[in-house]
Amino acid sequence: KQWYQRRVAITAGGIKQCRKRAYEHVPVLENHLKSNKYNTPDEKTMQSLSSEAGMTLRQVQVWVRRRQQAVLSTRHTKFVASFWRFVFYGCTFTYGLSSLWNENYLWDTKYCWIGYPDKIWAMKDNIYWYYMIEMGYYTACLVIQFTEVKRKDFNQMFLHHIATVLLISLSYVTGRTRIGALTMLIHDFSDISLEACKMAKYTKRIEAANVLFATFGISFFVSRIIYYPYSILNSVVFETPSALDPTLTILIIFLHVLYVSYICKLYVCMYIDGSWLVRLPCAPTKLL
Repeated sequence: KQWYQRRVAITAGGIKQCRKRAYEHVPVLENHLKSNKYNTPDEKTMQSLSSEAGMTLRQVQVWVRRRQQAVLSTRHTKFVASFWRFVFYGCTFTYGLSSLWNENYLWDTKYCWIGYPDKIWAMKDNIYWYYMIEMGYYTACLVIQFTEVKRKDFNQMFLHHIATVLLISLSYVTGRTRIGALTMLIHDFSDISLEACKMAKYTKRIEAANVLFATFGISFFVSRIIYYPYSILNSVVFETPSALDPTLTILIIFLHVLYVSYICKLYVCMYIDGSWLVRLPCAPTKLL
């Protein structure tokens, strides 16, 4: 993990990791830095802030530097996490797509149920490992959520991870691995551009972030609002020869609609403000 953070993620992002140092909470200085996106004030502004805060010029300079380092450390931590998720989603989507490319049920979901439930298909090795990797990842996400900084969408993501783990587990033990593999594949698709967008934002590549966010919105809507109900839910409800409870599948769709509302709200806010990327979905605080 340490090698990954120091050699891979940081080299790719170019964000220098700074050691956090303690600093006192000074409302006057804090408000000024936040309003100026944590940019370093000029000397005249520094002198004005020192008189307002009742501090010497040297104390203000030290405080500003330490506060900027704390914010930079936050960006560093977020970039490392996003880089890891970007690599994971990219690798799993590529592996899943290559494993399913020659399967007829990728192109026609009715083949997911031929012979079911009388015949339970033996899983191919590549599909088995696809399942194990996805199960391990989302199970880890359930635990890691409680050790990381609590995000704005903590409850929604916790519910999403629980539903995902249950769907993967139930589809595995009941032999419905074909429809399960398709579900995992389309969920990894849009997450790649989201994490790339976050990384661009953390490294202050705003133009790239704008393009990637637009790409994410389109891919999310197409894969989870159009394809998922039309193909996956339709197959579970109407194409299966035996009765299946679609509750978890419908729950996933509800969460998809909820996230689309967040994305649309962000688009509207950016249009009204006359600026593009101000705040990313799943990012509770305003970034540099």
